[in-house]
Amino acid sequence: MLKTRIIKNLLIVITMHFIGFGNIFGAPSLTNLFEITQPNGTKFRAYLKGDEFFSWWESEKGTVLFRNLESGYFEYAKISKIDNKDKLSTTGVIFAAKDETNFNNLRFSKLTKINLGKIWRQKRVDAKKRLKEIIVHKKIQGSNN
Repeated sequence: MLKTRIIKNLLIVITMHFIGFGNIFGAPSLTNLFEITQPNGTKFRAYLKGDEFFSWWESEKGTVLFRNLESGYFEYAKISKIDNKDKLSTTGVIFAAKDETNFNNLRFSKLTKINLGKIWRQKRVDAKKRLKEIIVHKKIQGSNN
């Protein structure tokens, strides 16, 4: 009886630990090189970077890409101010691996790995704030019941 109670309490503590902290840490994306097929049939290889809070695609040469969900094409990415926050967006130019070097020489945007890191960190901070708000809201609801 005592043994069962200890095991039950231990399982509750472990479950609460994972519920409380599971949303704070982002799982990193796979480091595999994926073969991507554009809607027009052209293929290229790219890496998925980031975690569940913020992720992006990079070509084999390190060019940052953005998938346009409307057209289905991977396009060259840029950083834009949206709602006073830096966000990754599309340039509207479809990515073609054979033209990658020419496009990068145009310096379409000031997209750098440092800027991506800033956006990534901000997304994680925002997620932690949302988690704290949820916990406070649940505590308030619990005390009202």
